[in-house]
Amino acid sequence: MILFLFSGTGRAQELPAYKNAFTVKFFGLSMHLRQTPYPELFKNRLDQKGIAVLNSGGIVGYDRFVVRDVISVRVEQGLYSDCASSLAGFTHLGWRGQIFKTGRHSLNGGFGPTLVYRRDWNRLPGYEDDGYFDRSGDWQYKFYWYGGEFEYNYQLKGQYDLSLNLVPGIPELVSFGAGFRKRF
Repeated sequence: MILFLFSGTGRAQELPAYKNAFTVKFFGLSMHLRQTPYPELFKNRLDQKGIAVLNSGGIVGYDRFVVRDVISVRVEQGLYSDCASSLAGFTHLGWRGQIFKTGRHSLNGGFGPTLVYRRDWNRLPGYEDDGYFDRSGDWQYKFYWYGGEFEYNYQLKGQYDLSLNLVPGIPELVSFGAGFRKRF
């Protein structure tokens, strides 16, 4: 977290101080860090082992800056089709900080509690529950105190950015998304 406090120094010109940001992203690719025992469940896999899987869905996020446009509190909601083409999502609330900014490029990192949920995979033929997710009715869920994200932003014009994210869902997978951010 201390690393975030040293970003944004040495600016050639003073930029407007933004108080908020809104992000909309397409959620699209999951990379599994270990081979899944159920690659046949992953209809949109890009390889036979189910390591790379295309997902479809979206993520919306809102940042409230608390220190210039460098440190913020972010709330984020994702809704998507997971690796087994089941309805899934996450809800995140956490701190976000700028790791570095140079010219039009910036990298942010975030950290905070995240709830991940999906329709219960126990309904899928051939799936055997390993107990990783908790269950409630027709849903499986997992709560993480340490959920996080890295977000690269490229300033397009004014307060608009192209935004790419990487979510390290360790130990299971890493996911990627792309979209836009507007600071205001």
